[in-house]
Amino acid sequence: MKYSIAALLTVVASVTAQSCPSCPTIIPLYRGENDQITDHFYTASATELSTSAGYLFEGAAAGIFPTQVGASVPLFRLFNSALGDHFYTTNTTERNAAVADGYVLEDSPGFVYTSQICASVPLYRLFLVDGTDHFYTTSASERARALTGDFPYTDQGIAAYVPVSGVIEGTTLC
Repeated sequence: MKYSIAALLTVVASVTAQSCPSCPTIIPLYRGENDQITDHFYTASATELSTSAGYLFEGAAAGIFPTQVGASVPLFRLFNSALGDHFYTTNTTERNAAVADGYVLEDSPGFVYTSQICASVPLYRLFLVDGTDHFYTTSASERARALTGDFPYTDQGIAAYVPVSGVIEGTTLC
């Protein structure tokens, strides 16, 4: 019995080591808002955000991985120009359904987790039906305000898990 438990612990430690890198590089996932079309836009490029017409910089919404590490997966970014809405997901079925509904797949800003591992934090997804806006935040208090505000958003659960809720470019988790 001791041998079996030791073997199991070795396998678990091996999987954990693969999934949770010891010192990964993280980059900011910047957030911008365009009040004219009621849209939030998230990108890992400050230049892309600053050159996107009508979007005002709101800061770093989260930290993400610039490349795939461990168990991370791409965060897909889609845009529907008719609705003026950016949509983000890790789920390929959801991505494909959005494309079928008129969204266009854009560049992925980076990589995230699909489950809460490696001390990651939830990236909440909310949706404003009246304004056709998807909104993402790691802040529980900001999420609560969005759900109860003058134009309340609908809770759509957790879009992904991110390594940190706010970052300075080029930092590591060491």
